[in-house]
Formats: sequence, structure tokens, C-alpha cells
Amino acid sequence: MAQLIRENPQLAGILRNRGIDCGSCLASQVDTLADVVRTYNLDLGELLLELERLGTAG
Repeated sequence: MAQLIRENPQLAGILRNRGIDCGSCLASQVDTLADVVRTYNLDLGELLLELERLGTAG
């Protein structure tokens, strides 16, 4: 997550809007996006669409 957030800074804001602060969490050094989606019961498709709308998804 830490690398993903560095490469896509808007992701931190998207997650923060959902009450998830990966930017300051130590687990972000080892957690993957799949871990976060599973832990917080997020809809991956919805999350990716939001990233695409912001133009940050590669």
C-alpha cells in the first residue's frame, strides 16, 4: 500500500473518505490493496472506478 499510495497519491484521499488512513498506518508497508479491500469490506470494482475517474489508475 505504501508504494501504491506514493504512485497514486489520490488513493490516500479516496481511502480516507472511507475512514481508512493508510498513509499513517505502519501496516501499509506490508499490506496490499487486496488486504485493505478484504479487511475493510470494500468493493474493489468501485474503488478502481473512482481511481480511474481521477486519472490515477495505471
